[in-house]
Amino acid sequence: MTPAPAREAERILSAAAARTGLPETMLAQGMLADSRGLPAPARAERALRQAVQASRTVDTPPATSAPRLLPHEADVERALGRFFDARLRLAAAPADETARRAFEDCMFTLCVLMAEPCAYAAVREAVQYTEG
Repeated sequence: MTPAPAREAERILSAAAARTGLPETMLAQGMLADSRGLPAPARAERALRQAVQASRTVDTPPATSAPRLLPHEADVERALGRFFDARLRLAAAPADETARRAFEDCMFTLCVLMAEPCAYAAVREAVQYTEG
């Protein structure tokens, strides 16, 4: 539902569980069912969508008073390429721990390059930076 390292995905799942009062295992089963094309319980699906949307919203406003160093565009392009490759490898083999670590490393690199604490925002900023 959203590009996120394992820790952030756990946080999203916990937030959805806390919001609805449903156990995390029920939400995880709903996510698994959804990934297999089976209907997830409506309450679980709604809570997960709200938690994902909240994770995509950056809580801290960008600092406009201090200048920010911009990364070299070629470095951002390489990092994005590695990110998209790692995401494909992880999608092809979700249980592969090496693929998961590579994906999380790519996410961390993009967060550092783009000075964004939120993984979704880092990818969005990197794409906009290289396109514009």
